[in-house]
Amino acid sequence: MGCPAPLPAAGLAGDSVDNSALDVLLPMHVQIDAKGRIMHIGPTFSKLLAQQSPVVGELLLDYVRFCRPESIKSVTDIVEKAGTPMTAQIKAQNGFDLKAVAVPVPCNKGIMINFAFGTSLKKAVAHWQLNSKDFSAADPTVEMLYVIEVQSALLQESRNLNDRLNGQKAAAEEQAYTDPLTGLSNRRALDRYIKRMCRRRQRVGFAVFLIDLDHFKQVNDTLGHAAGDRVLREVAEILLNESRPTDIVVRTGGDEFVLVIGDTDRTTPLKAIAERIIRKIEHPIMWGGNECKVGASIGIVVCDTNSGSSVDTYLQAADESLYAAKKNGRGQFQFAS
Repeated sequence: MGCPAPLPAAGLAGDSVDNSALDVLLPMHVQIDAKGRIMHIGPTFSKLLAQQSPVVGELLLDYVRFCRPESIKSVTDIVEKAGTPMTAQIKAQNGFDLKAVAVPVPCNKGIMINFAFGTSLKKAVAHWQLNSKDFSAADPTVEMLYVIEVQSALLQESRNLNDRLNGQKAAAEEQAYTDPLTGLSNRRALDRYIKRMCRRRQRVGFAVFLIDLDHFKQVNDTLGHAAGDRVLREVAEILLNESRPTDIVVRTGGDEFVLVIGDTDRTTPLKAIAERIIRKIEHPIMWGGNECKVGASIGIVVCDTNSGSSVDTYLQAADESLYAAKKNGRGQFQFAS
């Protein structure tokens, strides 16, 4: 039986089959001669090599290594593995495994090797900026590219949704533990802070300041609630400036505040803090050209995490000291006995 009638010759001295149709059907194919020289290269595979000059006439094995089977080192090895799935890599590009299969061209017109992307398809498409035109219209890769695009879009939308939900959750949690007027922590946050501190393994000393504003009702009655709100925000700022990031400043309601100073049980620095707070709060706060004059009385209780007491117990002790400070003339601080 004779050799099939060849297609019109093209390429090196008419030794290769006409690849114009194969460029459309198999854009990642390469035809080599018996010595391994490239006779023709498909347009997509040419992109992978990314050469400035044509590679026709050069040895394929200078550009491509066959990884599996490991015995493939020469053109003879490729011929022996004809029809067998192979794995290859572009030498100039790491991390992209290609699938390959080789078949002899009839009438000793060389060897045809067709390459394809395996699991590296998504990464390869992004790396070489390929699109559907770089693949045969009948190639399922085109559909896979569409699926990848859809999956990427869905994954991004899922991430965006998760980010929004997490953001909404964080905002809701923050709102649940924040005083809306001053931006300080609220009573729920105070309970959580004390409980976390008391879960420490080692003993930790801390102080609870209960701060009540003097003459605050007079500001509300004479200048209005907007002026009162201004005073509360200014007091909140003073307390934040007198605390550290590891402490907590709380507005428990009305004109009452709580300051918890951690990692201390020495009264001397606590006295200095109380004196500064009282002095700063007594400084007039301007509102609409009027002076808002308030003061502060403070009850202080020194505690430690080994006591096992509740937040209510600490606040009750501080409240009794606060009452004593007000009874002594206001604008003072008193430690719990």
